[in-house]
Amino acid sequence: MDEDLVSRKDLEKRLRLARHEMEVAQKLESKLAVARQQLKTAQTDSKKLAKELTKEKNDVENLEKPSITLIIAKIKGTKDKKIKKERQEYWAAQLKYEASEKVIEELEKEINSLLGQRKKSFYDIESEYGQLLREKEEVLKGQPGETSQKLLYIAEEKGRLAAEEKELREAEYAAQNVISSLNQLMETLKSADNWGKVDILGGGLITTAIKHSRIGDAREQIAAVQKNLNSLQRELGDIKKIDPDEVKINIGGLATFADYAFDGLVVDLIVQSRINEAQNRSQNLHGQVESICCTIYEWHKNVKREMKELNENKQSLIEKSTIDEHQPER
Repeated sequence: MDEDLVSRKDLEKRLRLARHEMEVAQKLESKLAVARQQLKTAQTDSKKLAKELTKEKNDVENLEKPSITLIIAKIKGTKDKKIKKERQEYWAAQLKYEASEKVIEELEKEINSLLGQRKKSFYDIESEYGQLLREKEEVLKGQPGETSQKLLYIAEEKGRLAAEEKELREAEYAAQNVISSLNQLMETLKSADNWGKVDILGGGLITTAIKHSRIGDAREQIAAVQKNLNSLQRELGDIKKIDPDEVKINIGGLATFADYAFDGLVVDLIVQSRINEAQNRSQNLHGQVESICCTIYEWHKNVKREMKELNENKQSLIEKSTIDEHQPER
């Protein structure tokens, strides 16, 4: 029998076995996840019951100690009833706690049993199956016909989506930097505003000095916001699907928007009304950049979904396709 044919039949057999092994492993991992969650819940419940048991034990011990309350209860003839009631509550709490510990013990046994059924880690099984799929993919690509064309198309689409995802990740990072620098600026402006109000009421030289210090910080932070906005503008320019209307801000004028928002403030922040104006403009810009962030996030989510669908389609195509026994292996 031709060696290539034997090799291909062996590949198909190994793929079937690996697929079965992966399905078994997936079920095992699912059971483990459930058991671990149950154990976590049981341990939380047990801690609560342990506290309740300690409380009930203390109640019994306190009631049995000589005290004015106990003497009065004895005179009234209610002592025995009280002690009996507290002891019953203590015993009930003890039974609940012991039952919870038993549940934990059984769950730990179950988890250990499931772990014992693992022949390999799920990661290793998945990795081996992926390698076999790649081997079969290379064989299928060498065959003429619709399957090889579909695989080529999927490869091209994955390349496009990978590049798009990289651009979106970079834009997300840049937008987060703008938001972070704006948050710092708004905190500083808030502090300057508060100290400015105290200054107006006659805070003295120290108050004025603190306010001036905050204004100095704000000037540096405005420059940081501007720098991050410029970076965001460049990253957004790389995204081919960008739509200025969709992100609700003129991307081409993003940097000049910052110039407008903070125009004159670097000089006039000493004036209290200008501090308030800077706060309002910072908040407005913050809202617009957050809107950009949300849009980018949705795009990124869609790209990830498309990539996932492509990978699933590719895997299904490879699994279902038959290797041409008459086609020589490359």
